[in-house]
Amino acid sequence: MRGAFVLARLSSIFVIGLMAFNQNVFAEPMKEKLNFPQGTSALSDNPYRPANYFGHIRIEGMQYFTPVAENPDLTYSQLLSARLSILKEANWIDSALDISGGTFFSMPHSHYVVHEAYLASPQRYNTVAFVGRKKMSWSDLDQRWQLGQWQPKFAIDTLRPEEQGLAGFFLDYKRPSFEFLFFATPIFIPNMGPDIREESGSLVSDSRWYRAPSKNFEFGNNINTISYSLDIPEYERLVLNGGGAIMVQVGNTRSGPWARTSYGYMPVNDLILGRKNFKNVEGDTVDVTVSPDITYHTIASADMGYNFTENTRLVLSYLQDNPVEKRPEEDWIIQRLEPLQAYSVAFDFSLADRLPIPVSIGIEYFRVSGGKIKDILQDGSSDDFTMFENRLNYTNALSIKAEGELARLWGRPFVARLRYLYEYDQLGSLLQTEFLYYPQQQWAVVIGGDILGVQDENSESATFLNQYRANDRVYGGMTYVF
Repeated sequence: MRGAFVLARLSSIFVIGLMAFNQNVFAEPMKEKLNFPQGTSALSDNPYRPANYFGHIRIEGMQYFTPVAENPDLTYSQLLSARLSILKEANWIDSALDISGGTFFSMPHSHYVVHEAYLASPQRYNTVAFVGRKKMSWSDLDQRWQLGQWQPKFAIDTLRPEEQGLAGFFLDYKRPSFEFLFFATPIFIPNMGPDIREESGSLVSDSRWYRAPSKNFEFGNNINTISYSLDIPEYERLVLNGGGAIMVQVGNTRSGPWARTSYGYMPVNDLILGRKNFKNVEGDTVDVTVSPDITYHTIASADMGYNFTENTRLVLSYLQDNPVEKRPEEDWIIQRLEPLQAYSVAFDFSLADRLPIPVSIGIEYFRVSGGKIKDILQDGSSDDFTMFENRLNYTNALSIKAEGELARLWGRPFVARLRYLYEYDQLGSLLQTEFLYYPQQQWAVVIGGDILGVQDENSESATFLNQYRANDRVYGGMTYVF
């Protein structure tokens, strides 16, 4: 969230692909169709074979239970969105494109994304080269908990984040029980968040998932009002920052034991924020100029798993992130990201053999140490004021999720999805439910809701669940798949 208000400004400068929209109903089936297995190439004997395409169109309405006093228009929204995935196979090269876009009827906002866009070489000696934007499996923990440490994510809606691919050159060598992946890039595409703008000295957004920095600052035993402004640097300063990574995997992730380790040195996907303060000694206002910046990090992760059956597996994961401390220029203050260590255990299994209806269960536990943010001066000392304090939404959480076909109505499937998360450090919870009915093969009717809560309703903590506990909501819509 700390860099959210500069991201929308950058979208008009960066190449397409900087923005995304999560379509959580049909995204996974389409991704399976679009992405042929890593290390292989779905080549065709006919170089003029037509391209395969898949997609969907969705209309959705969303109602929040609690109005926002400063912006009552955010209580209800309507969204029309579409997604298209194309795979073109040829003898000499394959190409793939996965794009989506949407517009809100109730607000004059639209967005688009290139989730993936790449060229793939024919397989030679078990090796395939990719150029473009592509999703890869770097860390099970990072993917499950949507941390955005390895691959950037887009989250105009924080409860619907979607992981995006890294952009650059990939070289993937893969055998049945071994894989080596090399990645290098000269460019950087950050995490994306809500559209933020300046307005009367404030940083505001037409989003329920943005929290503005504090407007008050204590100076000389007096409370001063902060007036914010943005200073967006030249796009080359942010985009032209390269990096690289490698991944090694042994064993087959579909059966038996396997292990994966990844290491990278690249820009942190969250932009850091620098600020410059000017205090009028004769008044009670502090003018603050905010500017986005980048810093690098070394990131390492390891996964160990065992697949007991096709639908039952246990995964242990570790991730370590060490950001480089960047000192600000004179008279500036900048964010220092503290290192973090994350651990997780996940157990996925199916009850299809034990119940009359197919049900899949996932139990996941996630723990983080570190990961705070401090605003520092040029000499490295901490400033008295910190704009945002936390790098991650969760630090100590247990998640239980289930998905299955509850019944057949008029011969068509009725599917339910449920996720319950409890955050021990925040003493709060998140309940997500979604129901889908397919009256025809190409159509789906969707109804769902999200409920957030904390034990102390009077808390002023800056933690995720406490900040957004008023965002309980219900939604419904229809999706057409083609």
